Amino acid sequence: MFCKRFILYLRIINQVNITRMEISAPHVGDYVMIAWTVLAVVVVLYAIWLVGGREWIGEKVARLLPHETLSKGDKAHIYLNGRYNRTATLSKVVADAVYIYDNKVKLPLDYRARFYGMGVDLNDGSRLVFIANRRHYRLIRVAELIRKVFNLAEDETNLNPDYSEDEELLTEKAEEGAGDDEM
Repeated sequence: MFCKRFILYLRIINQVNITRMEISAPHVGDYVMIAWTVLAVVVVLYAIWLVGGREWIGEKVARLLPHETLSKGDKAHIYLNGRYNRTATLSKVVADAVYIYDNKVKLPLDYRARFYGMGVDLNDGSRLVFIANRRHYRLIRVAELIRKVFNLAEDETNLNPDYSEDEELLTEKAEEGAGDDEM
């Protein structure tokens, strides 16, 4: 009984005349047109995604995250395998490592993000995270998901390697080389 009344109701709705404009039920052609439109939109979005929209969208989403940089001389909160380990002053930053305790302890550095750095120790597989603000640790999972989904590049401003010692070494070598040529 309910089905008969429901079908009758649908028939009445389709026969309504609003100011002499007749409304009829959609035909198969209407459904085909909707399907083609949806397919075209999906293809365009996929093409944008492949051409570089992925990284562009990722950069815009990553701007929502905090931006606190770490560098030589800053205090960093260090997490080891997801647990808080210590707070230490960064004594040296190189391309693939961070040194603490006056260059006595070398910690690996694999990725630099907007507010954290991450490294994996090859000896035991432990995961190290360096951040400037302890409260931001909760955001690292979200930031890692954004990084992996949108294929984000490293942030060059965070944990920037200190090349001043290398430059001093190069100038010393150049001066020694110049002194040898004069003799």
